[in-house]
Amino acid sequence: MNPKNRGFSLVELVLVVSLVCVLAGVLAPAYHQTKKASLRSKCQSNLRQIYAAFESYLSDYDECYPNTDNQYLWAGYYWRIPLRKYVAASSSDDKNKVLSCPADPTPPGIYAATSYAYSACFYMTPNQVNRISNPNHIRVKYALTNPKLPCSSIPNSMVKYPAKKVLAAEYWTLHAENNKVGWYDDPNETGNDPWSGTRNYLFADGRVSYLPTRKILPADSPIVERTRLLPDINLTRNGVQGKDIE
Repeated sequence: MNPKNRGFSLVELVLVVSLVCVLAGVLAPAYHQTKKASLRSKCQSNLRQIYAAFESYLSDYDECYPNTDNQYLWAGYYWRIPLRKYVAASSSDDKNKVLSCPADPTPPGIYAATSYAYSACFYMTPNQVNRISNPNHIRVKYALTNPKLPCSSIPNSMVKYPAKKVLAAEYWTLHAENNKVGWYDDPNETGNDPWSGTRNYLFADGRVSYLPTRKILPADSPIVERTRLLPDINLTRNGVQGKDIE
């Protein structure tokens, strides 16, 4: 047989296939991590654009935060409506993309097509926040059965610690291995620890940080009766005059 026409032997073919499999096994996790990092970065970019929209809104409304007299602003059902026109995007679809984390598997029609929660502290006075006796009153799950809570116009000047008070954040832990933990999760119902995971947080000074949930101070509005404290940015003690991180 002419050596020039000689093909791969079975042993050589097996070695090549084995090498390819090993390389794939080595590279796949790196690709996965790179993809997750890219989605996380895009999510952070979204939150920075959302902050720019908040700044534009403040400029038009006497330096006061969005308030449409509806307590469900934070969950996405209404807060995106007054803010949406200030999102710097040319089309409706592009605006929706800014309001939704690219890692969020939730269908676009759910939660009004946004992955981010707007803190109730920015449309309720510190006294109102401190007097919320039942935290379920600001949860969309109970929207049809709870009394409507009053909303107030909160000026930017009232925020005491802008670098430590969360303005908006991802509700779900979308960038960790377990990507569906919400800050209201009950371990007895879902098996998820609400203090687990990591989220992107937008602070009132415009900073965006990817922080472990355990960095968030427990919501401890003084008269709330609850069996456990939660990482709930809506019930920060003293509202916008309080802190969510040390």
